[in-house]
Amino acid sequence: MSLLTKIQSHLSPLSPTFDTQLFLTQLYEPSKIYKFDDLMTALPIVAEGIAGVQFYLGEEGDEGGWEYGLVNLAAFLAQCMKETIQYDACDENNWDMYNNQYPLSNACGQLGQSYQDYTCPSGEEHIQCPVDPNMEITATTHATWYGAPPGLFCGPKEKYPKTGFWDYAYWCDNPWNDPPESCDVYEGQKAGGFNNDEAVENRAGREDVEGCCWWGRGVIQTTGICNFGKLNFYLGARAAREGRPSRYPTIDFCKTPDAICSSEEYSELKWISGLWYWMDSVQNYNSNGWYYKTELHKFVNGGMTDDSFIDSISGIVNRGCHNPPCATGDVDGLTDRRGNFQSVLSALGLPSTGTKPSSTLPPIPSPTDNLESATASVSKSSLQQILDSLTELRPTIESNVLMYRNAYGVESLSDVYTFNAFIESLAYFAESGIGGKRFYIGSEQGSEQSSSDLRYGMVNVAAFLAQSRTESIQYNACEEFHSDDTSGKFAISNSCGQYGNEYQEMKCTDGLESGMTCPVLTDMRVEALDDGARYFDRPQFYCRPRTDEPFTGYYDARSSQINNDEAFANGSGRTDVEG
Repeated sequence: MSLLTKIQSHLSPLSPTFDTQLFLTQLYEPSKIYKFDDLMTALPIVAEGIAGVQFYLGEEGDEGGWEYGLVNLAAFLAQCMKETIQYDACDENNWDMYNNQYPLSNACGQLGQSYQDYTCPSGEEHIQCPVDPNMEITATTHATWYGAPPGLFCGPKEKYPKTGFWDYAYWCDNPWNDPPESCDVYEGQKAGGFNNDEAVENRAGREDVEGCCWWGRGVIQTTGICNFGKLNFYLGARAAREGRPSRYPTIDFCKTPDAICSSEEYSELKWISGLWYWMDSVQNYNSNGWYYKTELHKFVNGGMTDDSFIDSISGIVNRGCHNPPCATGDVDGLTDRRGNFQSVLSALGLPSTGTKPSSTLPPIPSPTDNLESATASVSKSSLQQILDSLTELRPTIESNVLMYRNAYGVESLSDVYTFNAFIESLAYFAESGIGGKRFYIGSEQGSEQSSSDLRYGMVNVAAFLAQSRTESIQYNACEEFHSDDTSGKFAISNSCGQYGNEYQEMKCTDGLESGMTCPVLTDMRVEALDDGARYFDRPQFYCRPRTDEPFTGYYDARSSQINNDEAFANGSGRTDVEG
């Protein structure tokens, strides 16, 4: 029996597991784009080989040699689950918010990149796609959060001389306007609209979308004219025209790169493009003594017992090196990639004794876990009714309240504010409280809970969550971040207080609490975590003594630069961050 047949026979019964437990979105729903059957269609194609390179399935003649192939597949899927499957995205989303806007020219490249300049290395220039300035394409998929930008698009300057931005806060349902307006840019749109009043640059300075049709597509986001050129040269219409074997002779990936996401006839292309990248860039990776296949064998032969192998692969895929942090930074979502790898290994029936999966829903904690419940004076039945009701509503609360917009512009489940932590905290404050004060759940102390009492408690919870989402959950932020500006300039001294407040002067005044005020230490040095600050691309708060920094300047949102050439006051007049 061939390696391919063994692996196909092993994988086939696992279709429900992959489709309903592994290929999940961030809301734990099965992906509508990435399907197990399409993966199984793609696997024999890449196993046969493209340009003499095959997807590695293991070692023939070795009884357990096919396990190397299964682990290779697991490593590939772990990266796919992080890169695209969790977002249920085929086309790259417009996610790079620059100067608090989503430029339409992000189609040309995000984070300062220029996809049409991703050319092939010396000796392979003949393979890359030509940049056609007249090409017009609109992405097949896009983000779907409230007010999300539509699909990326490209077109000639003759049609789009300058482009503006997507206003995600615009209220598009205006039937009373003249002419009437509706949310009709894409199906399911709830808010947002194009604003082309003036040209808006992306991070690379582009204001147009001419020749900008090369954004990422497929399960590992094939990007740039070289990668699409390789698909066409080895698999597409160019191969057929020039007399080479071609799996897709009718698809010109240089003229219709969108076929990867839009083709209904060849839905496996979403996987093929990613598998080709894996074969070309990961399986062949060999740098400073680290060779992929050698390390794969070491991992399998060693019992698959640690995370070093998947960490190296994550570095190659996400940062371009096997020993992160690389020159380009730390690996994004390293823990998620580890967990994905262990989830797939476990589904394949292989050892998975490294980091345990983090993507599965954790068990609901008992309401009295870690609580000092001996002195509780609130009826346990009352509290339990509230907790049971909230637990039944968990999917709704997670998908509508505990969500934020991540760096890719995708509505994502908060990892700062989690349902389990909320339930445990609520149980503590309703049952034990602090200083004799308890969270109101609708009943008097020691009384039974009526249906009207339950509603009172649930409304109190709803009011609390509504404020919490507005203040912090929607930004996935624990610490306060810069929001008070003067003409786009954010005073570094905002950490002392925003909107005219002076936080170190907010002292306890009640007689019983006056002794609880923290002393202000002028030599304290603290820096905020980079959570909400990252969301808005602004520096985080910090404090330090005047001996370290006699005065502070401002952060300019337009240039994304900090200017400390001269003192710049916040709303209360502070120009330092001492205390």
